[in-house]
Amino acid sequence: MRASETESSESARQALAGFCDSYWPPLYTFLRHRGYPSPDAQDLVQSFFAYLLKQNSLIRANRQKGRLRTFLLGSLENFLFNEYDRARALKRGGGRQMVSIEEHLPDAEAAMLATSHLSDAGCYDFVWASNIVSRAWQQLQNEFVAEGKAEWLEELKPFVAGGRVKPPNQEEAAARLGVPIATLRTWLSRLRQRYRESLRMEVARTVSDPADIDQELQYLYRILMRMG
Repeated sequence: MRASETESSESARQALAGFCDSYWPPLYTFLRHRGYPSPDAQDLVQSFFAYLLKQNSLIRANRQKGRLRTFLLGSLENFLFNEYDRARALKRGGGRQMVSIEEHLPDAEAAMLATSHLSDAGCYDFVWASNIVSRAWQQLQNEFVAEGKAEWLEELKPFVAGGRVKPPNQEEAAARLGVPIATLRTWLSRLRQRYRESLRMEVARTVSDPADIDQELQYLYRILMRMG
């Protein structure tokens, strides 16, 4: 195999791994909300991924210019209707594990419990949104670690990432970092901008048409605000 073909194959493998990591949690949580026991939900998601790969469904989704979030949920429901008996026999994608279950299972189970009051589709959307946020922040964290700024990123995270906990006092944070309050506020402004850009990049990976990015971002914000 030529070097270019090897690189192309490795790139495709990494893209598939990233896709599976991104969408295993919401798909698994959706199935758990539907009442499937955890082992069956694990089997079905792995088999669903294997089915998508075999059918080249992701390529078709890209050509159809749609949102991957809605495409996958509809495809999973069709898969359950048409492929359930065969999927049970496949057992985790026919023996080929498409994603590391152990890595995602605890968080997915916790999300399932935390969203028990939502509909199946509502739970799927919330876990999708939460996963986008988590991946965006992780990417940002990787960048700041590489820049040697991990310490102040951790200090400023409560001001940017949101959540139910009230953020600390800005003056106290500036004192801990040993910078003037004006400097802290400049850092916060820049960090919020970079975080928005990171979120946008993650959302862009879930749509085939760049024109859909802003609409998906707005939908993500609405989901998080309802749950916040």
